[in-house]
Parts: sequence; C-alpha cells; structure tokens
Amino acid sequence: MKRAHINELAITRALAILAVLLIHSTSTPVTTLSSDSKLYPFYVFFNISPKFAVPAFIFLSGFVLFYNYIQKDLTKELIIHFYKKRVTQILIPYLFFSIFYYAAMQFYVTHDLVDTWRSLFSIEFLEKLLLGKAYTHLYYIFIIVQFYLMFPLFLYILKKKPALSPYLIWIGFVLQWVFILLNAELWQYPYRGSIAFSYLFYFLAGAFLGIYFEKYKGWLQLKKENFPIKILFVWCIWLISTIYNVYLYYFVYTSQTYIVNSTIFELVFQLQSLTACIVLLQLSFWIYDKWNHAFVNGLINLGTVSFGVYLLHPFFLFLYRQLSTGGNSIIYHLWSIGGFIFALFVTWMVVLLMGRFFKYHWIAFGPIPSKFPYK
Repeated sequence: MKRAHINELAITRALAILAVLLIHSTSTPVTTLSSDSKLYPFYVFFNISPKFAVPAFIFLSGFVLFYNYIQKDLTKELIIHFYKKRVTQILIPYLFFSIFYYAAMQFYVTHDLVDTWRSLFSIEFLEKLLLGKAYTHLYYIFIIVQFYLMFPLFLYILKKKPALSPYLIWIGFVLQWVFILLNAELWQYPYRGSIAFSYLFYFLAGAFLGIYFEKYKGWLQLKKENFPIKILFVWCIWLISTIYNVYLYYFVYTSQTYIVNSTIFELVFQLQSLTACIVLLQLSFWIYDKWNHAFVNGLINLGTVSFGVYLLHPFFLFLYRQLSTGGNSIIYHLWSIGGFIFALFVTWMVVLLMGRFFKYHWIAFGPIPSKFPYK
C-alpha cells in the first residue's frame, strides 16, 4: 500500500534552500570584510548558523527513500525503475550543470570560445566531474548520486535484517566516524567532503524517521497538549550547538589560527545538523498547520523546485557580484542583502518558467510538476 504524501516536506526543502542561499550570499562578506567591522559578527552568524543545509537535504533524501520503498517488495523491476528515475532526475542535471559551470568559468577567464570548448575534453574537467568539483556546490549532487547507488543495498540489508532498523541512527553515527578517523589516520583523502560516508549519519537518521514516521509523527506536530519534554531538549541542543559552532568559526576567522581541534568542529557540526533536521521538520508542520495559506503555498512551491534553485542560483549570484559597490560601507551591506534576494527570486522565477514553457526542462532541473501541491 502506497504511503500518504507529506506536503510538509516541501516546506522543509524550502527552509533548507533558503539556508543554502543565506550561506552563499554571505560567503563573500565573511571572506573579504574586515573582522573589525561592527557587522562582521552578524555576517559570520548568518553564514555559519545555516550550515545544516546540506545535511538537511541528505536527511530528507534518506527519509523520502525509505518512507516510499521500505514497504515495497525488493524486485529486479523495482531496482531498474529506481535507477531509471534517478538518471533523469539527478544524473543528467548533474552532467548538464557540471558542463555549464565549468565552461562558463573557463570562458570568464579566457574569453576564448575555442579554448573553452577544448577544456571540456580535458583530463582536468573529467577529474572534476568524477569528484563533484566542476563548481563549488555540485559536490552535494555528487554525494546524493553515491547514496542512490548504495540505496538498494541498504534496502536489501534492512529487509533481510529488520531488527537493525531501530538502530539506524547509531549505526550511521558509528560508520561515519569510522570513516572520518580512518581517513584522518590512514587514507588522508583530501576530498573527504565529496564522499557519501562523510554524511552517512544524516542519511540513515532520515531513513530511521522514514521507516517509523507514523510512530514519531506526534513529535513533529508542535501542540501544547502533546509537547514532550524531549522536544525541548532537542531545541536546546540545537541552539547551544549552533551558537558554539558560530563561536568556533568566528574565533578562527578573527584570529587566523586553527588551534581548535577538528574533532570538536566535527562533533559540534553533527549535533547542530542533526537537531536542525528535527527542528526544521517541526517548524514545517507548524507552518503548514498555522500560517497563512498563501505563504504556505509559496513555501511549498519553492520547496518543490528547490533542486533547480540549488543548481542554478550560483550563476545568478556570480552575475550579481559583478556589480561594484564603490567602496561605500552602507551600499556594501545593502549589496550583500540584495545578493540573497536577487539569487532567490530570479532563480526561482527562471526555474518556474522553464518548467512551464520548456518541454525539456528536466535535462537541467529534473522533473517539475505541471500542478504543484498546495494547502
């Protein structure tokens, strides 16, 4: 039996993509603005506090996959259908934007179309393509592709050993840390952030909630009559870990030293990210239930096209940053805020229009529904 569609997840995706845009729109001020500026701590806060964004998307991927597939029979036909969908929904857009961004940056540097064309057949491009490095944000898509490749194996194991399901969060935590420590001590692979095992904790935590969603749904619905004390504990951990993570990065940025133990960074980030996933889901259910319908439907719309917005927004942010602020500090701060607004709304509109009027939009943005879910 097919499980019910969860409209609230589109709101969670919308909140996560807003976090991504906040990170990227504040990255330039954080790296170029003097730490003596009175507003510098605010830029660090708005750059670091949403760092949960990519783990949240990975968490949602695990949630949706296991929510939809755990009750289905694992057959050859199911696996073939699963991979066919992922090729069109993920792999082809990844290839398209890898080529697009790499070529665009080559042309920006050389202003030579012939040289740009040749660069697409270079070993350098092939290496970047295979590592999710063709542009800075594409590593996330590369990670998701890895999880999709592994998903049938995870599903097979859990169907053979369903007793493992209640322990998925701890299994993910242990396996992720085994990978982190082995890489630090033995492999020392420099692109660890492009390997799915660096995010296995969030993926399997999402899988756990996807499998047991009906059991824990009450946790996600913030109501006075059934507000468990455990929820308050999760929110406290999220707030404390977020503030401490901001402090750690602010210390590094302002002191230009890295004496903070990297293990501490990793643990604090994991606490912030996992608790943020729960907080985002709870906020999504609350927003869906209590907020104005027009605003809710706007967030659902944004969440539905969030994949396309994620892929395209760096291009418009790059174009926006070609504007000069003339050295005026007030204009600079307004320019920084404007980057977020411009990247959000221009990208959002372009993806929507492409989805509506261009038949082959799926090549770039994956499937965009002709009719959006709404409240």
